[in-house]
Amino acid sequence: MDTEELGTRKRVSISQLKPGMYVVSLDQSWFQTPFYLHRRLIKNTEEIEQLKKLGVREVVIDIAQGADIESQLTDPASTGVLPTGSQPIQPTIPLHETALQPLVKELETARTIHTEALVAAQSIFDGIGGGSPLNSPIAEKVVTTLLDSITRSPEANLLLTQMRRFQHDLFTHAVNVCVLCLVVGTLDGFDSEISALGLGALLHDVGETRMPRNLIRKNEPYTESERQLLEQHPRLGATLLERSENIPELVRRIVAEHHERIDGSGYPFAITGAQISVFSQIVAITDMYDAMLTGRNRGALQPIEVLRQLYLQSNAGAFDRDLIERIIRCLGVYPAGSVVELNTGERGIVIAANRKDTLKPTLRIISSRNGLVLSRGPIVSLAESVSGTVERRIVRALDPGKERVDVLAYLKLAPAFSG
Repeated sequence: MDTEELGTRKRVSISQLKPGMYVVSLDQSWFQTPFYLHRRLIKNTEEIEQLKKLGVREVVIDIAQGADIESQLTDPASTGVLPTGSQPIQPTIPLHETALQPLVKELETARTIHTEALVAAQSIFDGIGGGSPLNSPIAEKVVTTLLDSITRSPEANLLLTQMRRFQHDLFTHAVNVCVLCLVVGTLDGFDSEISALGLGALLHDVGETRMPRNLIRKNEPYTESERQLLEQHPRLGATLLERSENIPELVRRIVAEHHERIDGSGYPFAITGAQISVFSQIVAITDMYDAMLTGRNRGALQPIEVLRQLYLQSNAGAFDRDLIERIIRCLGVYPAGSVVELNTGERGIVIAANRKDTLKPTLRIISSRNGLVLSRGPIVSLAESVSGTVERRIVRALDPGKERVDVLAYLKLAPAFSG
């Protein structure tokens, strides 16, 4: 297997794994190994042998936290002779094109995981709504499997949430917010609390399962008494979780606080500032992000308008601006799977966010400036300018349904990368 570049992460074969490398993902669920939910620094060859015995064939390492594979190898260029059995070095794939590799490789697996997560979430919420206790092992498994996939490719998972953009049911929203929070936690380096963050995000609206259904489904403005009743769902959700076994305190706190705002304008407790857990604030922001993007409470907004609304909330004092900026850097102004139109007249699908400049993601071009459909269009980074050409920039986001764009079909037409 060739080494596959994933930014500061690399997918390598088990034979290339050495002590000193920092493992962030396996090709098996962490649940099936002794390293359940623990990224780890490989300390000795015994740990590697243990992984081999478990059937692990490849891992993802993070060279920002541990040794790089190149440091373990002798540079053939220094001797002028290729090692025995080596193949000639292949042309380097442009850096922005490597963004598509982990997405395409993970997409089908992630799709299965998301389908199972949605079924499980519906079962969880239907059970609680019917008076049953929370099935916490199933909820925890949803978070675990989603986290495994997100570790391998955040973009594949963000793209799948985009595919559900116009589904407004409670369990779909719960899975979407869980994915968004796990992406933020993964990219922002949360380790010890990331599972609790994901579980709190998945269950944040669990209190709504005990609310009158006609109230939850109501499209017209709420009466004052209806609004007051609905605003009790965080308190009710936290109470339901108190009756469940093995639920961390942080999870109950997230459920109770996800509608609180740092200026005290939230509900149900109207607490302020540092009284609100930062993890509750992350769920609050991603909850609003998904609701505005999908049109869960009113008409769906364009991604750039969602960003503007979040910053308006920050300016009004409801959210911490630095936290919003950290979240947007992780999720992108234009999330993976967004269909966009460029100033050149071209259209493209976002395949990877740009953490440094969120307005300049990486795209696959799907139609030319003349409207010619490109089934295998080029992959371009808007952050990279080409001498003598017009600088590409996004002018608007498009509705894939209205434009009849099958996003997944374009990604299935991607070149088959080795790995």
